[in-house]
Amino acid sequence: MTLKKRRPVGHSTLKLIIPGLMMLNYPTLGLSAETLNADPAATKLPTPTYTSAPMAAYNFMMDDALLGNSYEKPVWNVHDTLGLPKWLSFGVEQRTRYESVSDAFKGSQKTSPSSLGQSKGGDQQIALQTDFWLQAKFNKFRLAVELMDARTLGSDVSKSTNASNSPNTTPFPSNNSSVDTWDFAQGYASWADQNVLNSGLGTEIKFGRQTMDLGSRRLVARPIFRNTVNNFTGVRTRVIAYDKWQFNAFATVPVLRYPNYNSITTNPNLLNNTKWDEEDFHTWFSGGIFEYSNLYKDINAEVALYQLNEGDSSLNATRNRNYWTPTVRIYQKPAKGKFDFQAEGMGQFGTVKYAATSTYANTTQLHEAWSSHVEAGYSFDMPWSPRFYLEYDYASGSSNWKDHSSAGVDGRFDPLYGASDFDFGPTGIYGAFQRSNINSPGYKLDFAPTKDLSFRFQQRLVWLASATDCWGGNTCTAATQPALANGNGSFVGDQLGFTGRYNFNSSINFDAGWYHLFKGEFAKSAHTTSSTGIYLTGVTPPPGADTDYFFVQSQLRF
Repeated sequence: MTLKKRRPVGHSTLKLIIPGLMMLNYPTLGLSAETLNADPAATKLPTPTYTSAPMAAYNFMMDDALLGNSYEKPVWNVHDTLGLPKWLSFGVEQRTRYESVSDAFKGSQKTSPSSLGQSKGGDQQIALQTDFWLQAKFNKFRLAVELMDARTLGSDVSKSTNASNSPNTTPFPSNNSSVDTWDFAQGYASWADQNVLNSGLGTEIKFGRQTMDLGSRRLVARPIFRNTVNNFTGVRTRVIAYDKWQFNAFATVPVLRYPNYNSITTNPNLLNNTKWDEEDFHTWFSGGIFEYSNLYKDINAEVALYQLNEGDSSLNATRNRNYWTPTVRIYQKPAKGKFDFQAEGMGQFGTVKYAATSTYANTTQLHEAWSSHVEAGYSFDMPWSPRFYLEYDYASGSSNWKDHSSAGVDGRFDPLYGASDFDFGPTGIYGAFQRSNINSPGYKLDFAPTKDLSFRFQQRLVWLASATDCWGGNTCTAATQPALANGNGSFVGDQLGFTGRYNFNSSINFDAGWYHLFKGEFAKSAHTTSSTGIYLTGVTPPPGADTDYFFVQSQLRF
């Protein structure tokens, strides 16, 4: 099916360049009731504009049912070649990324408390992401399926040994944040009407397995840089008054990626042991977000509330998170010759459990945490379209990382199902920083010498929000990823990054980047925590050398 070369009147998009110069399009509100009810012959449609799709399996055929298509149509596409009917959409995408990291910032990970060895030094891998998209449209109804294969080649296995001096074959760093072989990323039915009962309101109801990008994407997102995606099964309702506001509400259960690497299934062969992903019916994730356009002049606002109620299952031991997360964001979009800004505040409260002596978390603590993001920038009206902006991120940490008592209060902010790459840099085998126990100012400079060539330079200084807490994510235990604690001071380091993107055409894109972490005293001196969050004695701290991370990737779209 040839992509529709149209959009509703007044529709516009905002380009945001994230690490790796991957372009995202955030649809804005822009179709009025007056336009919908106007005489079509008297309505002059604007000239449509299209932008390059992100460097990830985010298929060009995944058009917005209420706002139309946003991405440029590939020069070579399967649909036109096969002469498929208009009601059927079919697309194929393939991304290949080589990435390398030296002098790992968390090199002292132990794979089990009984093992005496440690992983250290660098690593490299080839991450492959292949995506097939099929959608059938029947008037206002749609049936859609997305099949994705995410895998890695050439990554190291653990260098550690167990108590009997036998090799420990646990994949490191290959886990199901990078590997999920041949499974359904999406499979849903939906109904959409751009003008329900001539009210000027667009409405969409979607039921089934789906991915979600909500608000700033800091709490709910389909990851772009990461090799696998977050997906959920349930129902989502969306209502939009095109030139004023938009509301999204959802009630879902998260989808668990299998096979999984955790404290219960410790040594799976992720590449050769196929297991279908499953819905986690012991966990509910629901919420709503209201977005208002042009609250004051060209300033936009949004408020949201998310609720996560987590439970244990036989193959998924959890921390029984029961969180309420309210958020508020106001922002002004970048425009040439103008200042722009963004300010977002995120609170979080509820209860959480930590494991003290067993596999399952069993000690309940109160959870009280918060996070914020602030940025201010200016887009110069000159050749190369430079935009410079300052930014600051904060996410609270706990007052004592070793406190697992019922009297303790957990203050470590949890980013839920959000993305972090556009704020803190690439994930993959790097992923140095997340929105948890972090206090970080920085700046970015974006510029584009040509319409097909764009670059970004960025720098971040990173401290811990709480020097007595750990560095390594919202869990801060080796059960899910390496974590460091008990270091000197709170300064983690200074991160520099440079990325670029070249769009050869709408079917072939290239992306590359380099990041360097100048380690601070904390990163040089901290020690690894165990799966229960206990300091591992006798384990050498990470190497003191600075960390270098490099990646280069290509994206093919047909």
